[in-house]
Amino acid sequence: MRWELLFGDLEAQLHEATAQELERRINELARVEASQLTLAEALRGALGTQLSIAAANGTAFHGMLLKVEPEWLLLGEGNRQVLLPLAKVLHVHGLGTLRAKSASRIPYTLAAALRLLARNRSAVVLELDSPRPAVVRGVLDQVGADYVQLMQLADGVGRSPDNRQGSLVLPLRQLVSIASATDNEF
Repeated sequence: MRWELLFGDLEAQLHEATAQELERRINELARVEASQLTLAEALRGALGTQLSIAAANGTAFHGMLLKVEPEWLLLGEGNRQVLLPLAKVLHVHGLGTLRAKSASRIPYTLAAALRLLARNRSAVVLELDSPRPAVVRGVLDQVGADYVQLMQLADGVGRSPDNRQGSLVLPLRQLVSIASATDNEF
């Protein structure tokens, strides 16, 4: 009978050690998997929810998260949409723990999204990364690989030769936000 108790005790210890090793491995795999997640995947898990986002220049944005791509996110703020480069996001409030991979295998870059606005001749408001608040309004004329060219317009007026206030070339890395009307496609 003592042998049965001894073998039973050894078997229980082996089972406990095996369970602990399995739990340790599962926890390590979870940590490895979490370490490979991107900000875009964390944001994608919150699609359709209200978020507050602070940009690198201190501007705060509040609205519904509409779309997330590897380089940018789209936020619905009332009667406008705001495209924010992920590189300019300082922090996000209201993000849960759900994560989601992209359904598309083709990344939709920031430049590609801006080309849609340029093609549609949409009026935009660009907020720039600078020590003092800097905002420019106009229509995107051209979107290159790493820059945009904006035809500046007087506030509240349409695009015509009389309303032009000059042309401005801006590096994409300087854009903090790109705001446009809600009827634009992204």
